[in-house]
Amino acid sequence: MLPSILPLGVVPVTSGQDPVRPRPDIPPVASAQATSSESAIDLKHSDADQATLLLREEQQRQHDKRRREALEQGDETASGSDDIAPDKPQVDGMQRQGVWVDIKV
Repeated sequence: MLPSILPLGVVPVTSGQDPVRPRPDIPPVASAQATSSESAIDLKHSDADQATLLLREEQQRQHDKRRREALEQGDETASGSDDIAPDKPQVDGMQRQGVWVDIKV
């Protein structure tokens, strides 16, 4: 491959010909020092995943409690408050959702 052809008046610029840039008078920024309030453990900012898990467990306990009370009373209106639709029957207290059924065509 042939080298590129440059006009005679063009002088290649190299890094040795670059002008020297002056250094700024501003000192570099240092990291902020931690205050005593930041270094202390704050119980209000606990792990979000743990709080979500505890909330889910509490909701599950309340849901199971309501279901047991509804089964004990035999009240059909209380089972309507569950997340199961009232037209879906329960088999042995288990949901029908997710149960495999073999169908022959």
